[in-house]
Amino acid sequence: MASSVFGFNPVRTEEGAQTRSDGRTMLRIAIVVAAAAVAAALALLPDPARAASSPLVIKMSDKEPFYSPDKVTIKTGETVEWINNGATVHSVSTEAAEAQNPKDVSMPAGAKAFDSGFLPPGGKYDYTFKVPGTYHYFCLPHEKAGMVGTIVVKK
Repeated sequence: MASSVFGFNPVRTEEGAQTRSDGRTMLRIAIVVAAAAVAAALALLPDPARAASSPLVIKMSDKEPFYSPDKVTIKTGETVEWINNGATVHSVSTEAAEAQNPKDVSMPAGAKAFDSGFLPPGGKYDYTFKVPGTYHYFCLPHEKAGMVGTIVVKK
């Protein structure tokens, strides 16, 4: 009789009935099951690199508070993700030329302006802050309604 994939070679009696199985077969099956269990357990663990780089989330809404939270403090190199949870378009901008009130926008020296463009409901925008200092930003369509926020970036 030919051996199977697992190397199963049963010992047969004169009548042809199986009396015992090869101990190696059981060991091989146990190893495969254990490897599958370890792989499944590892897949459920959080990725340390992803966990360390998870962005801080700011939710955008159609009513106050428009940005939630509206003021945050992060470290240089960290990323902020804005998510539009509203029913209308929103934006995130530090473009001074677009602001209706100059006090609603500012950045530290050396920082580059950012602008998300119009984000539809469910839309997201990420920005990684590389220059420490205070950033004041606004939503272009809702600045007059008070949709402004502040991010303090520490070294």
